[in-house]
Amino acid sequence: MNIVKRLIWRALDSFPLGPVVRAIDLASHNRFGRRGMLDQAFEFVTYNKIAGDYFEFGVWRGNSFCFAHRLKKKLGLNMKMWAFDSFEGLPPTDEEKYNIFKQGEYACSEPDFRNILRQHGIRNDEYQIVRGYYQDSLNQDLHQRMKGSHASIVYIDCDLYVSTKPVLDFLPPYLMDGTVVCFDDYYCFRGSPEEGQQRAIREFLAENPCIHFTPYLDFAPVGKSFLVHISEHAQRAT
Repeated sequence: MNIVKRLIWRALDSFPLGPVVRAIDLASHNRFGRRGMLDQAFEFVTYNKIAGDYFEFGVWRGNSFCFAHRLKKKLGLNMKMWAFDSFEGLPPTDEEKYNIFKQGEYACSEPDFRNILRQHGIRNDEYQIVRGYYQDSLNQDLHQRMKGSHASIVYIDCDLYVSTKPVLDFLPPYLMDGTVVCFDDYYCFRGSPEEGQQRAIREFLAENPCIHFTPYLDFAPVGKSFLVHISEHAQRAT
């Protein structure tokens, strides 16, 4: 059924009937699919006037990134879009439990990614790419490059603990009260809190006691999103 729905969506996206079908879909059990989750996140930051950029870590072939761009345009948001990826697939890892992830999986070259965005009408000047494995690319030089930026929505689709941990360690300067952080692989590894993204989140929150994650939405098939809340003392310090 989900495959059929995706095919129907592709056919309806460019037709006036699309918004009607979409409204019906949002009221159904599929409201919290990936697209539904992003739609809710964008509506949330718009309604709550949380102005900031869109960060996506793990863009693969740009499906979520292109949909986020569409929502940005629809809502008239002045939002810079950042794409963070190695463009070489997943890094070397021993996190192959249950045979979920493999080194090199989800590789898409940067030229192919740019071409996909161009086919969706996204200009080069509408987004920034940060290329490289996160333990290397998310560094002080990048902090200088991004100085003054804040994120209203963060989409983390990098699957593994070894990738998610440096992403979270990089994020504190860009988080605001109300930032929506979405983890695409939260319930992987059979939902174990000792594996993958759940482990990275637990460690990050322990290391940053002024930052709190309020559960927001679960989305299909293994994702979960949170709302960031920062203690009043930390906000005054910034």
